[in-house]
Amino acid sequence: MEDALKVSELGDRLRSAREVRSLTLDQLSASTGISKAHLSRLESGARQPSVGILVDLAAALGTRVSTLLGEDAERASLATFTPDAPRHLAAGLEIASTSGYPDSRALEVLRVHIPADRQPSAPVRHRGEEWIYVVRGAVELEFDGMLYELGKDMAAHFDASRIHRLSAAGGSAELLLVSADYRPDLTSIHH
Repeated sequence: MEDALKVSELGDRLRSAREVRSLTLDQLSASTGISKAHLSRLESGARQPSVGILVDLAAALGTRVSTLLGEDAERASLATFTPDAPRHLAAGLEIASTSGYPDSRALEVLRVHIPADRQPSAPVRHRGEEWIYVVRGAVELEFDGMLYELGKDMAAHFDASRIHRLSAAGGSAELLLVSADYRPDLTSIHH
């Protein structure tokens, strides 16, 4: 029940962020490449977004993943994060935001825990680039049809618009995921 409530609250925050930007579902769909039907299910709380979709939506909506997850930051030019930062469940992953002062737009850093028993998600692609660093365990990165195993203290940097997915390799894993987006602000696009 509590997880359903959190998914519902996430959906409410997605809808609110879209409405603040005066965007329709059609416009957000065109900007992100996420179908209108899927966006509607996310906003209604019927579906949980993947990390890639959260990153893509946050960028398109001019906000941060942490804000969509319900973390409100104070208006400062510096943000600090402790090891006990709140974790949120999304698509079977535990995610803690470890970046972002309120006006930050270029980077999103997430600490991601992949449980050993999590079934691999469908491959994703989204705008921008990603850098991952394995803190604990081992991770399998499927990128453009090739499988790469990354052990503790290994990193990978890649074009996130190419098909990719992450899964734990032989046990649970913890990683840092840095996502950067170079997309123009939607308010600067004229229709």
